[in-house]
Amino acid sequence: MKCPRCQRPVDHEAVSCYSCGYSEVEAATVCGANLVQLNRIHDAAHCLRKQERDDLAYTLDQLELKFPQMLFCVYLGTLPSHLSISELGFWLLNHGQVRGAEYARPNENGILIVMDMNSKQIGISLGYFAENLISEEDAYRALTGARPNLVNSEYGEALSRIFLRLGKTLDQKGRKLKKLTREQLHAGFSGRPNTLLDLPTHLAPRPVETPTRQKTLKSA
Repeated sequence: MKCPRCQRPVDHEAVSCYSCGYSEVEAATVCGANLVQLNRIHDAAHCLRKQERDDLAYTLDQLELKFPQMLFCVYLGTLPSHLSISELGFWLLNHGQVRGAEYARPNENGILIVMDMNSKQIGISLGYFAENLISEEDAYRALTGARPNLVNSEYGEALSRIFLRLGKTLDQKGRKLKKLTREQLHAGFSGRPNTLLDLPTHLAPRPVETPTRQKTLKSA
């Protein structure tokens, strides 16, 4: 795994980054230590039109019906220059509570899309269980497929396309898991750290660097 701030490798059992010292405690110092209430579609930047919001909500409704154990949510905001979307995704998965989400859909089952309207960058943050189901390549393909919409500032359509593509990935993985025995399932999921993982893969209307994989540090 990698530190969400400096992107240097960190052992999954580490409480803080060996290189820069970043940890969940520092994230709480920057963003706050209290739990925060979020809407499933949290448009803090007010960039979605009503029809876009309604269409996106319908998409999330259909995904939740198909995958009742998964949590689908999105945060659109204007981040300060000192806060990256990977750090915010890490913090939200540790401190955010989505309104209306049942206990059957905890944050560790979360698929969170974070968009920074200042930098025009978008990323995907995953709970530790969701990270077992969605790979870096899966997330990158989902973001890449929405690039035309992002370029044209069609943010609602872009988000719907990303979620639907990830839904197809979950459907494919579900069919594969049904073929496994109980022992194979246990072997595949055992040994995972009980932490929240983060996978920011940037895709912006303007040129950006090649996406890299990150995971978060161990939660406090």
